[in-house]
Amino acid sequence: MPKSVGASPGRPGRRRHAELPDAVEGQIVEICRDLAVQVKRMHQLQDQADELRVVIGEWARQLDPPSDRSAANR
Repeated sequence: MPKSVGASPGRPGRRRHAELPDAVEGQIVEICRDLAVQVKRMHQLQDQADELRVVIGEWARQLDPPSDRSAANR
């Protein structure tokens, strides 16, 4: 009967001690890389939202000139 790949003697089907931490470490590195990409994208979206907020504010001020606002507040 063939043995499992990477099996330790006396423990069929289990990875060798060093392989499991290496596999976990690889997954952690991949997750960290994915998180870094997502954080970068979130910063880009925040910058776009800030730019849009400024443009909408300028547009709103053009539609409602200050003289109209001061007359409405009286």
